[in-house]
Amino acid sequence: MLGTLTACQDLGFPPTTPTTPQATQPEPAKVGTGVISTRDGAIMAVYKRLLGQAGTVEAKLYLADFYASCDNWTAQQDYFKDGTGTWYVAVDMTAVRDWKLRPYWQQASWYVFRDGSVIPSSDFQTNALRIEADLQALSPAAEAAPADKA
Repeated sequence: MLGTLTACQDLGFPPTTPTTPQATQPEPAKVGTGVISTRDGAIMAVYKRLLGQAGTVEAKLYLADFYASCDNWTAQQDYFKDGTGTWYVAVDMTAVRDWKLRPYWQQASWYVFRDGSVIPSSDFQTNALRIEADLQALSPAAEAAPADKA
């Protein structure tokens, strides 16, 4: 009887471990936890927001020009009295002499909350909002889609 049990177990009867594909394959590495905890994560959250607003090829070309021209990105943590906080992400290209591109590209800033949500800051004459407005104007199809559902 013991030999029968051992032979059955060697053949996989009864199954001793689940044979689902997830159990036999290693667990994939987690890319993000949904919480913004690094400077790079905060800057990437702004990139993701802007890319999400670029719904057409023209808008993506605009965004590529903006990214290629503005490479001085910073992120600083701001904490509140209740222990919560945000990231203040800014692009500042004022050190470039003879800036010939759009003036509101030179300085812009966003607030990135720990959960990953992003809103434009009112600093620098609300330049972040101007950049987002340009992306929305270049993406009329993406902007009109939600209104059609309403």
